[in-house]
Amino acid sequence: MTEQHEVKYPVTIALKVVMHSKVEVGKNVADLLDILAKTEIPLRGKVTENKSSAGKYTSYTVPVYVENKEKMHALYEALKAHPDVKFAI
Repeated sequence: MTEQHEVKYPVTIALKVVMHSKVEVGKNVADLLDILAKTEIPLRGKVTENKSSAGKYTSYTVPVYVENKEKMHALYEALKAHPDVKFAI
């Protein structure tokens, strides 16, 4: 049996997002920042990135401040709708 923990809001988290790598430098980061702006979720630090060994994907760590469960849900829905997002945790 797995133990479940409920998130206590507001919370600052290190969101992990894996996206298809782009030729245009900074395009994925710009897209992530646009999603944060549209969902009204503030960035709480610097976005870091790490390319996969084959270069097909880039993972991003995005520190964000989330006020409530509804905003968290809206963020994940917006990420899921982006065509270059492979997954987010």
